Amino acid sequence: MRIKLLLLLTGVLLIEFGYYLYKRYSFEPRHLSRHEIKHKNNILRIGIIGDSWASGTTLDTIISDEFLKHGLKTEIISFGEPEAKTKQIYDNLYTNPGTPYSSSEILHHNLDYCIVLAGTSDAAGEMGAKFYAYYCSLIIGDLLKNNIEPVFVTMPDFGFKETTDSLDVLQKARNEVVSLIIDNGSTGSLDDYRKQVNQLLKDTHLQDSTIVVPFSMVCDNYKKHKILYRNSGHLSTIGKQKMGKLIVQYILNQLYRNNSTVPSGSRDIVNAKPKAPHMLSSGS
Repeated sequence: MRIKLLLLLTGVLLIEFGYYLYKRYSFEPRHLSRHEIKHKNNILRIGIIGDSWASGTTLDTIISDEFLKHGLKTEIISFGEPEAKTKQIYDNLYTNPGTPYSSSEILHHNLDYCIVLAGTSDAAGEMGAKFYAYYCSLIIGDLLKNNIEPVFVTMPDFGFKETTDSLDVLQKARNEVVSLIIDNGSTGSLDDYRKQVNQLLKDTHLQDSTIVVPFSMVCDNYKKHKILYRNSGHLSTIGKQKMGKLIVQYILNQLYRNNSTVPSGSRDIVNAKPKAPHMLSSGS
């Protein structure tokens, strides 16, 4: 009798663990979205979505102030969920308004651009490069369907080892088990994530309609530039200022390509011509 109860309990636990893994790591289908008519005006409307890197008001202010320096007024809305993986960030776009972390307003706010800041939580949670690339492609694709130009910041460099080393025993065990399942035991690297999303965006031609901002131009080595970081997984104010300025530079470049009548104050930054704005490299 005890053996039967033990087997039953083991079976229940395995089923629950399997369901947990399915919910956490599954590749869900694309949400249904409806096309909305855009109405242009003189204000540049920008959204920001992502994990904790998109939360708070610091980056909003930095970007808004940077645009003002070049004669452009902006309206910015941002939605960040701390520790959110790309799957949650995507689902949040379709969560009912009023629900915690819902970013559904992004799709219904007549936006011109939407900045996507994601990746650190995927890497720290051992979600796998294919998982990250898949949901990034859904986010980018659905923004484009709603006539919003995506501004995709590539996987940031951060204290990857320090962050994973700080996980508790159960989290480390979970990551090791999942790594065996999805990556054949490889712990992966940030470059794996960058290469995978690079290839998927090329294969789907999404990069042709996306402003890709290589984070390597903000920081290409976490250990050498820790002044840009508040801790192993988040930027300091100095780091946010550098990233915000780079994002604005890439958007202004795109505006200049689309419309040669960008305000004269923007010409200096536009003419800076950053490297390959629509291309990802393995080091980005």
